[in-house]
Amino acid sequence: MIRIKKKFLLAIFVVVFFVYLYFYLYSNVPSNSEKFIDTVPKTIPNYKKYSNVHDVVEKPLDDINDNDNLLGEEDPEQSNLGKKDLINDQILPENNNDVESSCNLDIDTVPNSDIQMLNVYNEIPFDNLDGGVWKQGWNIEYDIHQWNRNHKLKVFIVPHSHNDPGWINTFDEYYERQTKQIFSNMLRHLDENENMKFIWAEIVYFSRWYDSLMTSESKDKVKRLIKNKQLEFVTGGWVMTDEAASHWYSILQSLTEGQVWLKKTFNISNIKSSWAIDPFGHSSVMPYIFKEAGFENMLIQRTHYSVKKYLAQRKELEFRWRQLWDTKGTTDLFTHMMPFYSYDVPHTCGPDPKICCQFDFKRLPGYGLSCPWKVPPVPITDDNVAKRAEMIVDQWRKKSVLYKTRSVLIPLGDDFRYTQSMEWEAQRVNFEKIFEYVNNEPSFNVEAKFATLQEYFDSVRHEKGTNQFPSLTGDFFTYADRDDHYWSGYFTSRPFYKRIDRILMNYLRTAEMLHSWTSWEKSTGFEKRLEQARRALSIFQHHDGVTGTAKDYVMADYNEMMTDGIKNSKFVIQQAVYKLLTESNIYHPDYSFTYFNIDDSRTAASDDSSRSVIIIGDEIPYKYVVIHNSQTYLRNEVVEFFVAKPFVCVTDADGNSVDAQITPFFSWHKGIYQGLPQPQFSTTKYRLIFSASAPALGLSVYKLNAKNKRDECPSTTYSKITIFTDNQFAINLDEYPEKVTFAEPKETSLRINENSPGASFNKYGILKSLSQDSKSPVVPVHLEFMRYGTRMAHGQRSGAYLFLPDGPAQKLEIKENPTVVISNGQLEASISTGLSFVIHESILRSGGDALEIRNSVDIRETSNTEIIMRLSTNIKNENVFFTDLNGMQYIKRKILKKVPLQGNYYPIPTGIFIEDDLIRLSLFTSTPLGGSSLNPGEIEIMQDRRLNQDDERGLGQGVTDNKPVLNIFKLVLESRESCKKNDEQYPMGFLTTTAYMEQKKLLHPFEKLIYSENDWNGVKHSFGNDHEEQEPGFEIVVMRTLPHIQANAIGLVVHRTNFDKCSVESSMNGNQFNIKRLLGLDENEESREIYRSTVTLLEPHQKVSDESIPMCGMDIKGFILK
Repeated sequence: MIRIKKKFLLAIFVVVFFVYLYFYLYSNVPSNSEKFIDTVPKTIPNYKKYSNVHDVVEKPLDDINDNDNLLGEEDPEQSNLGKKDLINDQILPENNNDVESSCNLDIDTVPNSDIQMLNVYNEIPFDNLDGGVWKQGWNIEYDIHQWNRNHKLKVFIVPHSHNDPGWINTFDEYYERQTKQIFSNMLRHLDENENMKFIWAEIVYFSRWYDSLMTSESKDKVKRLIKNKQLEFVTGGWVMTDEAASHWYSILQSLTEGQVWLKKTFNISNIKSSWAIDPFGHSSVMPYIFKEAGFENMLIQRTHYSVKKYLAQRKELEFRWRQLWDTKGTTDLFTHMMPFYSYDVPHTCGPDPKICCQFDFKRLPGYGLSCPWKVPPVPITDDNVAKRAEMIVDQWRKKSVLYKTRSVLIPLGDDFRYTQSMEWEAQRVNFEKIFEYVNNEPSFNVEAKFATLQEYFDSVRHEKGTNQFPSLTGDFFTYADRDDHYWSGYFTSRPFYKRIDRILMNYLRTAEMLHSWTSWEKSTGFEKRLEQARRALSIFQHHDGVTGTAKDYVMADYNEMMTDGIKNSKFVIQQAVYKLLTESNIYHPDYSFTYFNIDDSRTAASDDSSRSVIIIGDEIPYKYVVIHNSQTYLRNEVVEFFVAKPFVCVTDADGNSVDAQITPFFSWHKGIYQGLPQPQFSTTKYRLIFSASAPALGLSVYKLNAKNKRDECPSTTYSKITIFTDNQFAINLDEYPEKVTFAEPKETSLRINENSPGASFNKYGILKSLSQDSKSPVVPVHLEFMRYGTRMAHGQRSGAYLFLPDGPAQKLEIKENPTVVISNGQLEASISTGLSFVIHESILRSGGDALEIRNSVDIRETSNTEIIMRLSTNIKNENVFFTDLNGMQYIKRKILKKVPLQGNYYPIPTGIFIEDDLIRLSLFTSTPLGGSSLNPGEIEIMQDRRLNQDDERGLGQGVTDNKPVLNIFKLVLESRESCKKNDEQYPMGFLTTTAYMEQKKLLHPFEKLIYSENDWNGVKHSFGNDHEEQEPGFEIVVMRTLPHIQANAIGLVVHRTNFDKCSVESSMNGNQFNIKRLLGLDENEESREIYRSTVTLLEPHQKVSDESIPMCGMDIKGFILK
């Protein structure tokens, strides 16, 4: 009996064990394609800038994961995309999509993550202890028994070369002098050595080289290397983008430009891993974009050295990077953080750079580079291989124990590496000797090989499911590479070029949108113009471009490209507008003609001399102007044009009078003795201001009619001008019907009407207080300009990258009364003051909810000066404030007293706000800048910086090429009494609808076009009246033609933001987005079908069966219309 019981129990145990084993293997063992490929071969210090969730990936219909069609043959399925329905179309009913059946954003629920970076920053001591050979870490130890013959250490040596498309040299110079040689040698050495691998990131370089290849034989070699997985593209973007100053629209543009080229050239649409080794800090917007582009993995490098140490101590350098709002983990992207100081060879093989440098065989004696630690590499021979192998295996092991798996990534490269054939040979031959010895030495328990980034990630995923790694929310700003050297200066450096970037971004988006509404002949050349503009914007997103951290002449080179891009975008805009607004029977185009002048009020500087002045009178009695609205909702806003005469009447296309206002034009000039600037009024130019409206994604036509006197147009009013000055001066306004009033300097206030915001100003014309409307309480908002100097101690000073102030900011005293000009009108009221370093203007407009601030900054006469604008209030925000990430989301920040001032500075690409239970104050900016809320109730934002010296990060110069720059801001004051108070642990904030719409006015204002001819035959009244208006919050990020798919294909990327929960706001959850109705397409029109796509719009995926598409707050979706 006892024996039977024992057998019975044993049987139960065996059954339970095998059931457990089955479920364990089922949940943890990936497919065979992810297994480690056991392929064993047979045979300058980087000075630059030193110092539980599954992925949901939509499978394309024409699956090309194996890149089988690289050699140029036409894919029959691909070629038929434009001719007939896709074979075996998958129908995607959007309403039943599992991922979207419920939203992952719930403002009432604090999202959970294993690591929240704001909490991490609170925990880290920032003590900067000396860690020994790993200066910023500790002495790593390991147990040699954790590896054995069944569980070997898998070492992936990944050759790479980081090529900046502009920094010390221009893109063209780098290509001709270095990058071209890298590719030529790559082609030879990879072709001759099948076990050699290479990864490449910057498609801007690769496309230029590949397109220049003269023979099909060379191109076929490249395709074979890709197919054999010897050459791997990582990220696939046009450049490796900055993540602080760049807007996410432009980041997506850069990624798309590179990936579309790869798709067209090699039929590659399956890049799964991103590589970002050089951006100066990392934004959580990046994993979100990558996730929506179909990525599974990403790699980052430049994070604060204390953050690296903190995560390394916990084996959390690999994590699932999750979005701040995500309550379900559907946005997770597996992320690898490199642990050490830099991405060069001395800092990638292990913790001891002195040892690792000896395995950078580019530094062999006579090769032109040396090791700073005075111990050079030696060639690997039979005599020394055992000792050398032991040295490097020790480093590999030490690095590996910082991570959770037995796979370790060892990048082998640096800036502009592998330019010479001898480097390719030296690295390959010497490492192959090490591999052969190590892989055949049983005591090591190591498998090492040349590999690609994807091979490493596949190995990690084979060993552990991603749900075994922690989830992380937050970002990695502000970056410090050593000591208190925080890289917060580049948030502002070269604001003139940063402003050009935003202007181009908006014009390109508008040009692509208008161009896509109708079909065009290929001979127009418009696609080429748009391509140039896309590539100009994309290359400037490089992390030494929009950051303002390149040589003076390199910045000028970027500027030339962007200026050409703006011109090309404008040309396409005006051609498209003429076609859309001209009757088809009248439309006979000249594709080289300029039908409209675009009234560009978005200049980077304050100089308005390039703007058109509309001349109408007896000979030309009227002019047509056009307004374009790029948003998905009807907009009513005040617009401005310059006219030559003050008597103008505005009518809409139906002849109805439109309220208008005429204001004298004046500019500021310094006197002969360089005193404070004085206003000079024009007698040949006046400002015409009127209320305009335009439908969603539409156009409206207005007519400006010349009159001879004031009484002929009752709908036009005239501003009253008052000048505060100690010394009156003569003013000639010619025909202007209102007289100028002079007064002694005094406090004053402005308000358009009872329902609009009001503002009061001191006698200098500088803001003192704000109110929402005439019935709301007045809130003190004191504006002042201040300056930071640069410290002298510790042998390090501020430069293009670093912000190292000499202490708190000092107020810039106003030592004499400046001249103040006040303009009061029914549609606009403004106050302007001329200071020694800035022309400061504050503007209120009818129908607006913000005070607009314009600072024309000129600090060319200063030295080692960083100018800020500070707003001081009684808002009790304590040490909490919110800044945006790349224009997409607002992240919570906290001032940390244990971190120096410069470490509490953050990038402000578009906005910052502070709040308490009663009041919120938001500041939106037209230019990406740096700023903070260093003290309760304060917002400060830097305006410009001029620095005489290099900050020893490789640039080799200061920042002294300053240009006068116009920084435009919107200041929005809002009551919080009707708004839901979020949990104190909620990691982000949301704008209200009001604030959001004001920000859109700043970033995407109306485009204003002036018809260049006297009469316009066949003019239509408008375009877009059949576009169904969407709620504010829906954004058309991209609307463009997709010639790589078919001639008439249109790509759309749609984003839905989330609004704060106030009594007047929408919850944003579960709302529908109807593409056909928004675009004014007939719902029964079968010629247009909608397909889902990734946000890079490479190819159609599932067909969308339901035209009403659910979009939750913060969703991004890509669509292709065919």
